Amino acid sequence: MTTSAIGELQEALGRVHGSTPQVASAWNELSAGYRGGRATLAGRRFTDAHARAYAVGRAPATAAAVGAVIGEVCERMAHWSPTTMIDVGAGLGTASWAAMEIVPSLARVELIERSEAMIELGQELAVHSTRPSIAARTWRRADVSDLGEHRADVVLAGYVLSELDEQASVAAVDAWWAATTGELVIVDTGTPAGFARMLDARGRLLDTGAHLVAPCPSAGACPMVGSDWCHFSVRLERSDAHRRLKGAELPFEDEKFSYLVASRSGVTPARGRVVRHPQTRSGHIRLQVCHDGEISEQVVGKSRGDLYRWARKAAWGDAAPADLLDHE
Repeated sequence: MTTSAIGELQEALGRVHGSTPQVASAWNELSAGYRGGRATLAGRRFTDAHARAYAVGRAPATAAAVGAVIGEVCERMAHWSPTTMIDVGAGLGTASWAAMEIVPSLARVELIERSEAMIELGQELAVHSTRPSIAARTWRRADVSDLGEHRADVVLAGYVLSELDEQASVAAVDAWWAATTGELVIVDTGTPAGFARMLDARGRLLDTGAHLVAPCPSAGACPMVGSDWCHFSVRLERSDAHRRLKGAELPFEDEKFSYLVASRSGVTPARGRVVRHPQTRSGHIRLQVCHDGEISEQVVGKSRGDLYRWARKAAWGDAAPADLLDHE
């Protein structure tokens, strides 16, 4: 039986030596930055130990979140078949493993990363893949805004905006969009700060005439206001090394993320989006749904037949069917 690309990635990550004191110390430095809302080391050198700590502690969650987002793009664009991609701030290249698993048409992928330690470990991981497309990815050591004349069907930026200040973020989004011939995929932390960065990117892209693919049902003003913020979640299994590094007991982790997908083509977005975990009650299910510039509670009772059966399986982040909203 052929192992999936994600399976190969998990096996490759399992070979990373993450139990040394140096890696544990490096993880403490990285996690302090994550708790502070930033992914940088404030100008400090990013070492091999940091790269290995990232591989064990963060790479699986990055791949899972990006995979969930790419899967949603495929749902919204049924015949989506890009052949080229630029992964900016690629880290170990794990996000592109997820993308290439879901979108087999991707044949040429360029990885842009400024850390030599990350590039070297990313290349080491790729050796363990049996897929020629993974090994054929090209690496370029450069800043995330340094795309020059490079162009691709898809530009992917996973957890990059959290590493940039406001001015650099503006320049980066402009550069990414200029390099995009099809879709721009941005994923960031599922925190209020991450959502704020996503809103800024959203407004800038809409001003250029971009079409929103997901998650937004419309291009109007976002109804998430006050202390609320738009984010989603994906659950992933923790490896033994992952649990040891984080001192965790649970065998799984829930990765919270915000995201935005913009396209140069006209795309029909979802009519609505489930923005919280559905609440199952006796005889009905309650859903918080973003649609038509507002967030409303939709109550789906058993009497609604197929719609109720859909609601029983619905998950946070799912697109809402038109029947749910047309019933109002």
